[in-house]
Amino acid sequence: MPEPINIDPQGYLIVKVNWKLALKVFIVLALAFGAGLLPIPGLTGTARICLMIFVGAAGFWITEAIPPFATAIMVIVLSVYFLAATYHPAGVESGLLSYQVFLNPIASPVLVLFFGGFILEAAAVKHGFDLRLTKALIKPFGTNPRMVLLGVIVTTAVFSMFMSNTAATAMMFAAFMPLFRSFEGRGQFRKALILAVPFAANIGGMGTIIGTPPNAVAASVLGELGYSISFLKWMVVGVPMMMVLIFLLWFILLKAFNPRTEKFEILFPEPLAPTWDFLLVVITFFVTVFLWVTEALHHIPAGVVALLPVMIFTMFGIINREDLKKLEWDVLILVAGGMALGVAMKSSGLSDVLVGMISFQNLSPLIFLLMIALVTIIISNFMSNTSASNLLIPIVTSLTVMAPPSGSSPITQLGTLGVAFAASLAMSLPISTPPNAIAFATREITTREMAKYGTIISLFGVLVILLVLLGLWYLKLIT
Repeated sequence: MPEPINIDPQGYLIVKVNWKLALKVFIVLALAFGAGLLPIPGLTGTARICLMIFVGAAGFWITEAIPPFATAIMVIVLSVYFLAATYHPAGVESGLLSYQVFLNPIASPVLVLFFGGFILEAAAVKHGFDLRLTKALIKPFGTNPRMVLLGVIVTTAVFSMFMSNTAATAMMFAAFMPLFRSFEGRGQFRKALILAVPFAANIGGMGTIIGTPPNAVAASVLGELGYSISFLKWMVVGVPMMMVLIFLLWFILLKAFNPRTEKFEILFPEPLAPTWDFLLVVITFFVTVFLWVTEALHHIPAGVVALLPVMIFTMFGIINREDLKKLEWDVLILVAGGMALGVAMKSSGLSDVLVGMISFQNLSPLIFLLMIALVTIIISNFMSNTSASNLLIPIVTSLTVMAPPSGSSPITQLGTLGVAFAASLAMSLPISTPPNAIAFATREITTREMAKYGTIISLFGVLVILLVLLGLWYLKLIT
């Protein structure tokens, strides 16, 4: 509810100013305008405007002086008004793009794919399919604490492949909270379980295109550059990487907390009674996932498949208007803003100038990928990984300017995938990701514990990213 307007006895309006927020906005705007005045060789007038937009977006995403989705909208609007050929006297002959190019990301197939994932998630939670699937996945791991820990990690990661890591974390805590509360005298093991959920959710998001927004941004941008990545092709790379990191997480938590070996019974909340709606949700869920992973056989794009649950669930009233209002629309806007920023940097020539300032040609793929991964993790720990990928992926994909005449640029794919995967490894602070914040809110773990084990997992994760991506590159699977 908005605060009432304050008026003093003399009739003057009293305006309350958040000076801290105002200072952040002033600093960001000053840096943005200052960037446009930098004497950078080769920077055209249009590229200077784009640089100002880029610096302003970076500042607002990092400081969150305005909501991240609002920054994404700002990027789209400013690009349309100041970079589109429609608004310049020279028109298209000026070398700029039409304004439609900056609006196209709003209807990108990747955003449709993400939207379908959100609809699946909402239906599963609403009709109790998530809880039943959780019980089915965790039961085979038995009652030994070590295996229960692995079960929690695997289950969380699997859910995060097909729903947002935030929703997966919230769902797992809701399902396992009775289990956590039953650990009187097992404080250390309780810490291990609570840390396992957000860390596994972050790692699980690496497995599919819809697992986390950075994946969607990377796949979409690479698709626009001619490197088509299907749902299954992403899984071929992401799932093995995810599995290695899952067992690495399990090993680290076991070594750190060394749970006792006494067995115990896991008590879950009573699930909702099955209904016809529930049955339709289950059938639609598995048909959709099956069509996603068999895209190479039927050639129906993943974005088109994602429309199937949207149509079925809305047609039969499984998802209603109130459910639609609760979807994470701000995430979709963030992804669209990131793609629009990439188009702006490319069309204005800014990306070519920025890339030319760094001698990437002199870096080996190993050093290049290591630098990209570390920078992504550092930035993502202090801002949303979606915002970080929005900033870094346009720069990395600009390396296509160095591509040979054939147009193939493996270094571009390496860097872009490196950013997407590394963005999921930012888990050192409570503010790094929403799953971390949810776990920290339990008050069962400290910032120091989260920083210690989150950083350890992140660093090992970088090594896994290097080994997997460089291995694929040397095997010519990334060409």
